[in-house]
Amino acid sequence: MNKKISTMFASTLLMVGAVFSHVDAQVDKDVEFTKDLGSYYYIAPAGTGTPGYYLIADEIEVDAKGAEYTSLKVATTLPTGEDEDLALFKISKVDGTGPNADPYFKLTNKKTGATVVFNATTGIAMIAGVDGKDDKYTDLLQYPVATGQKYIVTSATGITFVPKHGGTPENTQGLVYTAPSALNFTGTATAFRFMGVSTETVAASDLNGTLKNGFILNAKDVEDNIFADQTIKAFTVSSPIIVDGSDYTIPVGTYFATSYPKELAPANVTTITDADLFRQCTFIALDPVTNLNTKKDDTQKAEQKAGKNFGLKLVDGDDFNFYTETDEDAAGYAEKISQGSQVSVYNAIFKVETNKDNEDKYSLTVENFRYKKEADKNAHGQETVRVAISTIDDEKVLATATGDAQFAFTLGDAPVVKPIDLLNDSTASVYNIRFVSGEKADSEKGKYLGVTVKAAGTYIFSAQGSAIAELGNPQYQFVISDVNAEDNEITFTNRETGEDFTCVLFSTDEENQYLVADGNSTQFTVANLKKDGSVEYASSQMNLEGTTIELTKATVDKFAGFANRSENDGYTFIKFALDNVSDDNLFMMVLDNGTPGAPDYDVEKATDKEELASLFELVKSEKTLYIRNNYAYEKDDVATIKTKADTVAYYTYAIKWINPELDKVYYLKDDLSLETVSDDDPENASQFIIKENKDGSVYIVKEDELDENGEAIACNKDGDVTIDAVPYVIKDAGDVKSYLSAEQLGASLEAKEQHVAFKSTTGGYLSMNEDAEGVVAIKTAADEDLTFWLDTADIDATLPSFFISKGVKDAEERMFMYFAEDSAKYYINNQHYTFDNGSAKMIFKAGTLTNSDTLATTVNGKAVNVSVEPNADGTLGGLNNFKFQIFKANEGDDDAYVIRCKENNKYLTSTNGLLTLGSRANAIKVYAEFQEAPTANEGVEVAGVKVITGNGQLTIAGAAGKKVVISNILGQVVANTVVSSDNATIAAPQGIVVVAVEGEEAVKAIVK
Repeated sequence: MNKKISTMFASTLLMVGAVFSHVDAQVDKDVEFTKDLGSYYYIAPAGTGTPGYYLIADEIEVDAKGAEYTSLKVATTLPTGEDEDLALFKISKVDGTGPNADPYFKLTNKKTGATVVFNATTGIAMIAGVDGKDDKYTDLLQYPVATGQKYIVTSATGITFVPKHGGTPENTQGLVYTAPSALNFTGTATAFRFMGVSTETVAASDLNGTLKNGFILNAKDVEDNIFADQTIKAFTVSSPIIVDGSDYTIPVGTYFATSYPKELAPANVTTITDADLFRQCTFIALDPVTNLNTKKDDTQKAEQKAGKNFGLKLVDGDDFNFYTETDEDAAGYAEKISQGSQVSVYNAIFKVETNKDNEDKYSLTVENFRYKKEADKNAHGQETVRVAISTIDDEKVLATATGDAQFAFTLGDAPVVKPIDLLNDSTASVYNIRFVSGEKADSEKGKYLGVTVKAAGTYIFSAQGSAIAELGNPQYQFVISDVNAEDNEITFTNRETGEDFTCVLFSTDEENQYLVADGNSTQFTVANLKKDGSVEYASSQMNLEGTTIELTKATVDKFAGFANRSENDGYTFIKFALDNVSDDNLFMMVLDNGTPGAPDYDVEKATDKEELASLFELVKSEKTLYIRNNYAYEKDDVATIKTKADTVAYYTYAIKWINPELDKVYYLKDDLSLETVSDDDPENASQFIIKENKDGSVYIVKEDELDENGEAIACNKDGDVTIDAVPYVIKDAGDVKSYLSAEQLGASLEAKEQHVAFKSTTGGYLSMNEDAEGVVAIKTAADEDLTFWLDTADIDATLPSFFISKGVKDAEERMFMYFAEDSAKYYINNQHYTFDNGSAKMIFKAGTLTNSDTLATTVNGKAVNVSVEPNADGTLGGLNNFKFQIFKANEGDDDAYVIRCKENNKYLTSTNGLLTLGSRANAIKVYAEFQEAPTANEGVEVAGVKVITGNGQLTIAGAAGKKVVISNILGQVVANTVVSSDNATIAAPQGIVVVAVEGEEAVKAIVK
């Protein structure tokens, strides 16, 4: 037995007084004072049969003496309840001090613990005390007269109670009973008899009550004690159970089981009526073969024949010899009756007895022990034996004995687990709960406790195998949310659903494994995963009480069990399939049920054609939602509760339909239609929770519907999409499940800073023209004009992004390609940003990368920072218009890439040699030609004229007397002057400007 936690609490151990529901029966007894002292007796008038009255203790307070005495009074019926021990007295001997040195005896009451006091003066009541003058009180009574060498008080003759007088000669006046209730010392002394207490048989239910659903029997100084090696449960067989014909039965009696099927596990089940259930148990039984005395001398052989010194063993209920015929002349008796190593079922029937003389002590008797009388012969004898503590080879052992009952056992302390021993010092104590009890393959053994839904509307505790139970998910984790230290009760709360149960645990020999001694009627259902992948729930629930569990500290991630997507996770298809590896898939598809100009989109019918599948973006909400539970923790050796401090976190998602062909943005509603929302803000769209399962499937649950009645998206095998699935139902292998299937894109260009020229598969190179527009250009000797700088962004994403830029001579800034949709909206009808049809161009804009999240540039002549989202410090949003994903096209050419804008998932396309964005089908495909870094010149030189950029100015060298016109990229003239020297400085705005020197070709320059 594990002694690490072995504290006994009054609420857990059935006290002996509770074993006796009534006063002990009385038996006439001849008391031999030389050996029978120390026992408890009832006192009644001498005689036989039922007495007319009893003497019981009377507590008298004598005010004048300032003392309280235990005296005697008369009762015609015995007291009951907590006063029943007032009628029990123990006799003890006191050596004599009188003239003849005869001994005395005294009576000590069991309830008061005090000796009975008498007044030794003739003619007055037992306790005078009214005036306090009589000090002749004594607790000594004259010893009985010896009969031979024995001092015996018989029931028929009795004994008179003569108090010690204290003088010479000794007093001879005895206690007198005068009807109806007087006791004094006047008249002829009354003879009283001592009546012994009867032995009571302890019921199985009383034994089991000591540990709430079982018991342990301790035996002093016995190390190898089979009754204390594990918790035992006692079962009663009230009438014979037929096993195989009337001759083979399970006899009436009490059996001690160390293991038993789930049907016998509840605490209120203490009777076995079914042979099959009996045969599934393991019992303690007397060993018919092994005699612990191995000396083999004549004494040993004689004792073996008498049935002494045999040990005990565990026997499976199916291994007993059930032949119980008592007629030795019955046909086949000799062959059928137990013999040799066979264990008769009688050997497992124990009678447990106790009495008032042996408070808290118990005897074990086997009335029909069958055993090998001789070691070398198979024949069995039969004897009534006791289980006793014997000393064999200098060792205390449990072995069979004969003779009187031996009250050698005490009820063992319950190995109660103190709740505080399972608590952390300051943090939540979170556990996975695994069952280690159960024997059969379809039992709870090896499965994990969680919370599921078997039928919509009701949570159940269920035992799931590891193929389903995801131990990192809060659905299969339990936090200790409350404790009751007085009753050792521990409350475990499921972290996700809030379902809880309260129990009392007992320790076992195995570390971290505990017997559920009291489960407060909590039940659970075993779920078994069959070979075909279906989940089969047991037809009936099991009681948690009586099972053995293993508590393992769980790994806690507050977002576990729910999708926590980042912006780099990309777009996804919503797939419906039996599993995540099947090729037989259905995909969510947006259908238009409206009319031209009045679309009516929904997703109520899935498609089996992947090319028709709709692409979605799961837009994570900004606000985190929480499931909160209390948790208990240890503080200064005291269990303390922290309210709503254990947290499970999750996000909701707006499901955005990705369709680059549409000008409007649509979101999925919780009725499976699609809608636009105000301000195109996803927070204004219907929100969904993405609950993840171990098999990779998900439940896409309507917000606020994460419960036993929850509603999640579902699809049947016919492709009908609904929103009526319950998120806690464990689906069978044959059920269609939901999966998030990431958009399958080709391998990305290596995410590193590099210089690349992009050659179109149809001819020409991507480049920037003099108007800072993205174009497809013809390769010339000036290869630097065709080489782009690539800077990385989002490198941890499945698809990293790049900034695509061109260097400018004599400038720290570079020209960054971006999709000019925002500029086109701002500068209405400006041809620099839009085509004639109003669609936006790809434009190059001067700027400097501060870091991978910020671009410094100019807008309307002002220096600004651009990031993904705007900020209160003046930072503008829209950085994703500058980010591009470059990945393999995977369309028959292993080396070709496509380029996609991060902002809108549109692809780089070419319209008459000018670059814009469009659909994947029209994407321009390019080869990446890796280059050396472009050379940075001092400035831009045209013939003999040189233009040198500076901060807010340009220096024009070699143009004395010539006209210089400077304009911005919008064509607006910012300077028009004739320079007077060969080193003229002209103020100019930041950004790209066009410098036209009289007689020379115009050039572009970047002003810092």
